[in-house]
Amino acid sequence: MGFNKDFIFGLATSAGQIEGGAHADGRGESIWDAFAKKPSKIANGNTPENACDSYHNFDRDLENLKFTGADSYRMSISWSRVLPEGRGQLNQKGADYYKRCFDKLLEAGIKPNVTLYHWDLPQALEEKNGWINRDTIKYFGEYAAKMFELYGDVVPLWSTVNEPIATYVGYALGAFAPGRTNEKEGNQARHNILVAHGAAVDAFRASKATGDIGIVIDIWKRHAIRDTEEDRALVIDEDERNWKFYTDPVLGGGYSDYILSHLASEGTLMDIYDGDTELMHRPIDFYGLNVYNRVPVSKDVKAAADFSQGGNFLNNKTEYYPKAVYDAIHLVHDLYGLKIPVYVTENGTYAIGDEPRGDDGMIADNDRIKYVSGFLSWLEKTLDEGFDVRGYYLWSLMDNFEWTAGFTYRFGIFETDFKTYECRPKKSALWYRDFIKKVKEK
Repeated sequence: MGFNKDFIFGLATSAGQIEGGAHADGRGESIWDAFAKKPSKIANGNTPENACDSYHNFDRDLENLKFTGADSYRMSISWSRVLPEGRGQLNQKGADYYKRCFDKLLEAGIKPNVTLYHWDLPQALEEKNGWINRDTIKYFGEYAAKMFELYGDVVPLWSTVNEPIATYVGYALGAFAPGRTNEKEGNQARHNILVAHGAAVDAFRASKATGDIGIVIDIWKRHAIRDTEEDRALVIDEDERNWKFYTDPVLGGGYSDYILSHLASEGTLMDIYDGDTELMHRPIDFYGLNVYNRVPVSKDVKAAADFSQGGNFLNNKTEYYPKAVYDAIHLVHDLYGLKIPVYVTENGTYAIGDEPRGDDGMIADNDRIKYVSGFLSWLEKTLDEGFDVRGYYLWSLMDNFEWTAGFTYRFGIFETDFKTYECRPKKSALWYRDFIKKVKEK
């Protein structure tokens, strides 16, 4: 069976990583704009102020999408571009930009797949305590309702939130925007964003939008390096504190006893209000899976070091484990009896710094081709087994602002010149184009 003509092949980006135009046409500042101004937070002092300048070059991006033959484009809306204060008055110029994008995509036969929140909270709301403030749940619901009103008739696929774990990383660990380091606040922030997801689903159901709505949660499954009780316990603990913190309430109906009891004993349990559990578990139309790899773990430092020397690794030193997508899809079905379709909303790999070039001058990113090909093979196996997977989105369309790595990590199948904003295809772009064409010609 495998891939058929109806299977969606797409490419993915996010507003904060590609748009630039940070001060253009009334856009407000986001937490990533503010975070990037702090010393030593972003590699080489890079900022998202210009990024790939897609705000002024969407036609370039559209031509590159058409070059690949992609069926769909996963992109996000910059909350502070349409609502500079995070609430209140709509910025019409920002709203018009997205309408032009969606219309051009549809005219080209490319389905927009739109994420409402891809980590870029308006800084104006952060100054009111951001995701720790429960008012932000309400503001997110209001923002979502405005977007459904504006674009609900043209966008067929919506995601409320992308990888809510990034909120915890930003509020508890300080490694992402806004750079806070309080464990209890981090747990409150990631709880509140899941409640906000539910508020957005409610807004969608109350709207006249004609598409489907879901959420995107990444799964990095832990694997024990040693077959010991100690390592098996570590797998359970890390899975519970990472991806299961989000999938349990959204797909399973509530937090696990494990996470509730452990956070309570540690004094970091978030405040959970009446109705929160029901909101987080609102029925959704699809599950968006971001999957890049597994995470081997061990309590034993030497075992971990030995593994890092002996595995199958790419040039960027990450493990090559394409079965991760197969494992993750089995996992959510086994744990939650999933009855809704799955879209693989992100999958890809990166190079650090400059990539090798062939004699023709084109970047010869053979590692990326190997990686994506392997994941697609395992994804095809899930289709052969009868799992309802509707699409695959390669991350990313182009090299972009890779958060704290700045411009040093290159994920794109098109290389970006960050001075001229010219984008040129890599060898992987041709490979992906030919792969899609072969499937569609079956």
